Amino acid sequence: MTGKLLDTTILIDLSRGKIAASDFVDHERQAGTELFVSVISAMELIVGCRNKVEVAKAEKQIADFKLVQLNPAMSQKAYELVLTYNKSHGMMIPDALIAATALLESLELMSDNVRHFTMIPDLIVTRPY
Repeated sequence: MTGKLLDTTILIDLSRGKIAASDFVDHERQAGTELFVSVISAMELIVGCRNKVEVAKAEKQIADFKLVQLNPAMSQKAYELVLTYNKSHGMMIPDALIAATALLESLELMSDNVRHFTMIPDLIVTRPY
């Protein structure tokens, strides 16, 4: 794959109507960039919803992107990331799975929380706005 993987923080900004997030997505689409979302970020967005109306809006938002499902190689890579970075950097399971997805699918990770990922070699992580 080529393109960009949107972290949960970007999805949250979009759901809250943050103009910078919308402008970023619009710009990337106009440039022909494929935008992806990990199933982990999709689930995090759903879990953060307060009611069924918000869930329906989140589902519609997620459908605007290519959803990347986990595979065994991603799970293994995430396990290795947790072993390496949990105690030293506080790496949590969702971030490890999202980072593993970006690494194994050769996607640039777009996140507002770059500090959660900067210690991972070979991972390209960018704050988009």
